[in-house]
Amino acid sequence: MDVRLTETRLGQLEIAAIAGISFLLVDAFFYQLVLGELPCAFCNLIRVCLMLLGSGMLLNRVFGISPWNYVLSGFGALIGSLLSLLFMFAKALPGSTPTGSAIFGLHMYTWTFMVFTAAIMFCLVMAVLYARRDTTANDSQASRRRPAMHKLVMVLFVVLVAANLVSAFLQNGFGHFRAGGQQHYQMLHDGDVMKP
Repeated sequence: MDVRLTETRLGQLEIAAIAGISFLLVDAFFYQLVLGELPCAFCNLIRVCLMLLGSGMLLNRVFGISPWNYVLSGFGALIGSLLSLLFMFAKALPGSTPTGSAIFGLHMYTWTFMVFTAAIMFCLVMAVLYARRDTTANDSQASRRRPAMHKLVMVLFVVLVAANLVSAFLQNGFGHFRAGGQQHYQMLHDGDVMKP
């Protein structure tokens, strides 16, 4: 069986992955802005890992496919998986209460552990497919003419990354990420961004 793919097919897989990551970031904003569940330090770090995961794939779409971009995505997925696992262990202690709402009976940190673990496998498979790609196909012109949907997904991801950075700043200011239980955005509550 020949598993060689053209760069166009690899790009379509990556755009689908970026769309999935964007969906997760939109979902996180839904819980934050609509349901009022501010992210804790672990949640903010998990969001950073989601952004790293998507950034490697976005770099592939903008500058061309490179194995180092898969390393960046895989690194984000590995750190995110470990953070999610650590969060799960922290909430497994007797007497500790789960953080946030449950989706289909599982909390966000459990879902992100599964997503990041699958993403590690995705990055490995994509790197193998990149190595076995069909270099005889002329995809250089096709990669320059991106469909409008691909551009929309890429712009959505960049906007979500910027929104997450603004959100983290409004929540924590110039300090470190704070543990759970925050009831307000510190920068909006205190009103002075330059306060010590």
